[in-house]
Amino acid sequence: MGTKQTKKITAETMPSLISNEKLQQMYTMMLQCRILAAHVKGGSALRKQEAAAVGATIDLEPGDALVIPAHPAIAGFLKGAPLNTLLAQQSPTKQQRNAAVSAGTQSALATGIALAHNAEKSGQVAVAFLSQPVAAGDEALFFACAHKLPIVYVDISGVAQALPADVFRFPIIPVDGSDVVAVYRVAHECILRARQGGGPSLIACRAFSVNGTAANQDPLRSMEKYLSLKGLSMLNSKQRILHTFEAEIRQAIKAAGHTPADKRAGHAPQHVFTV
Repeated sequence: MGTKQTKKITAETMPSLISNEKLQQMYTMMLQCRILAAHVKGGSALRKQEAAAVGATIDLEPGDALVIPAHPAIAGFLKGAPLNTLLAQQSPTKQQRNAAVSAGTQSALATGIALAHNAEKSGQVAVAFLSQPVAAGDEALFFACAHKLPIVYVDISGVAQALPADVFRFPIIPVDGSDVVAVYRVAHECILRARQGGGPSLIACRAFSVNGTAANQDPLRSMEKYLSLKGLSMLNSKQRILHTFEAEIRQAIKAAGHTPADKRAGHAPQHVFTV
């Protein structure tokens, strides 16, 4: 009887449920997020967090809620709102900037939104980014667990805490925050679980160590290497994406400058909340 040959499984040969089109879409959105962040006040807060932002939100449905401690324009972009409506109202308020200081404020607001979704029996979920480390005694997360709320928390604080696995009695999943594919895989399962009534989850985005040292890798460069290994290099498309999106932003900024201030308030994208 012949012996079976063992085929080496690598990133580029491993079977994947993610289509090539989806992978390229994720890269394009990450690149667009970085470009947009350079044009809005406070946008630098999202730099090198594009993998977490895109991987966790790219499959959200129109009625799903997004709570994010970042610039309103970037949050709206992730939910598909038109650029001209976002750039017409790009400045975060003083209240929003102050609210981001409090860790409890972020989780409490997000949990309240998920509670409203749950009461409506809408089947919609909330994805909440938390820029402050999650505390083991966070009452909002305990409440979300007790009521099996349809919410996925995404910790982007970068603080590697040793939270007990069963502290909130729902899944806490560490993931490489610079790897959009890894974030997407975890977020896809967590969102599906929440949508089906399974309750909350916490995705802990971390800088995974390389040779014993925490690595703060650029998610765009990491994705470019990953796509190249799969024969899906975006290097030729990168400049086209840059030029096209920069032109769209300039046009949107110009249009925003001609929009009366009293008409800008009505342009806020639905189901997007910033703290």
